[in-house]
Amino acid sequence: MAKQIVNTGLADNDGTGDPLRNAFTKVNENFTELYNAESFSGDYDDLSNTPTSITDFGITDGSNNQILSTDGAGNFTFVNAGGGGSGIALTALSIGTDGTPANDGGLAYDNTTGVFTFTPPVIPSDLLDLGITDGSNNQILSTNGQGAFAFIDAPSGGGGGSSLQSRSNKVGTTASLADGATANLDITGFKGYALLSITTDKAAWVRIYSNGATRTADASRLEVTDPTPDAGVIAEVITTGAETVLMSPSSMGFNMEATPTTTIPCAVTNKSGSAGTVTVTLNVLQLEA
Repeated sequence: MAKQIVNTGLADNDGTGDPLRNAFTKVNENFTELYNAESFSGDYDDLSNTPTSITDFGITDGSNNQILSTDGAGNFTFVNAGGGGSGIALTALSIGTDGTPANDGGLAYDNTTGVFTFTPPVIPSDLLDLGITDGSNNQILSTNGQGAFAFIDAPSGGGGGSSLQSRSNKVGTTASLADGATANLDITGFKGYALLSITTDKAAWVRIYSNGATRTADASRLEVTDPTPDAGVIAEVITTGAETVLMSPSSMGFNMEATPTTTIPCAVTNKSGSAGTVTVTLNVLQLEA
C-alpha cells in the first residue's frame, strides 16, 4: 500500500480537509503497514537502507593507501600519508651510514627519503678534548670548585704532586755594616714555616720577627736582654763566625702582617770585628701555602 497523505485543507476549519475520522484512519493504516513491513526488533541490523561504508556519509573516496583527514570543522577528505607526496612506506625506512663524530652527536631523519643518520659524539681521548688548555711540564691540574680547570705549578717542593713539602734554604744579605752596626733584612720565605737552622757567614746577632712592627718595637733591646713572650720574636742567635745554629726543637715561624706575606723580617748586627756584609741563611720547611 502506498503512503496515505492526510488532507489538512486550505485553512483552519474551512471544510476542505479530510474529516477527522478519515484522517486518523489513514494514520492507523500507515503505521500498520510500517510495523508489518519492518517487524523492527530494536537491532540496527533489522533496519533497511543503513550506511555500509564511509562514502554513504557523503565523503568522497580517495586513492589506494590514502588516509582520512579532518579540517576540524566537520569536513573530511582522503589525503596522502604524511600530508603530501606519495607517502613513505615502512619498507622505505632505513638507516644510513654513520656520520663523522662531532660535538655531542645526534640522530637525523630525512623525511623525503625515510633515511635515519646517526652522528656519533666525540669521545674524549685526553684532557684537551674536554676544553682544558694544556700547561707546562710538571704542572698539576687544579679546580676552582665551580667547574673551571687549569694547570698550575705544583706546591714548592711537592715532588710528583705530593702534598708534603721539602725543606729549603732562604738567603738574605745585608748592605755593608760597620762592626757593631745593625740593619733590617727582609728574607723571602713563606707565610708559615718551621725554622730548622740559622747560618751566618761571619759573627753576628740575628733576630727573626713575626712582622715589621714588632721588629721596630724591639730595635732598642740589648742582646743581653731576653725578649718578652709577646714581643713577636720568632728566634734569635749569636754566632762567633761562619756558623750554623740548629733550632732544637725547631721554631714555628709565621708572618703576622694585616695581610700575611712571604716576607721573613729580620734584624742583623755585625759582630765580626770589621766592616762588611752579613749573609744569613734560614733552613725552613713550608707550613702554609
